[in-house]
Amino acid sequence: MQKRIAILLLSIGLLSHTELHQLLKIPILVEHFREHRRLDGNISFFEFIKLHYHNIVVDDDYQRDQQLPFRDTECFGVTASNACEFFSVIVEICPPEEMTQQFHPYVENNKSRLALSGIFQPPRHT
Repeated sequence: MQKRIAILLLSIGLLSHTELHQLLKIPILVEHFREHRRLDGNISFFEFIKLHYHNIVVDDDYQRDQQLPFRDTECFGVTASNACEFFSVIVEICPPEEMTQQFHPYVENNKSRLALSGIFQPPRHT
């Protein structure tokens, strides 16, 4: 039951807010093609479409031509609104604090020469 209600509401929304209601005029298109076929038996469907949609001519059956689907736009303003509340995320980028560069010079006097003197020595042959 819920599926049928959803399909019904979707159909009502699409037919009223989009150009899908033009599809309901397809029987008029078929009937008008048959009328042209009675007048000219050699006309193909593509020639009929080209005649009525590519080369629009005001002739005797112009009012009938205007009833064809997708010939004019009746739904020129489409509005959509959603009742969703979106949470906004605010990202603040703070400038970095001023960093002081600390420079530690290498001072020869700070090096312990006694600790290094015993490590790196060539091998002794005794």
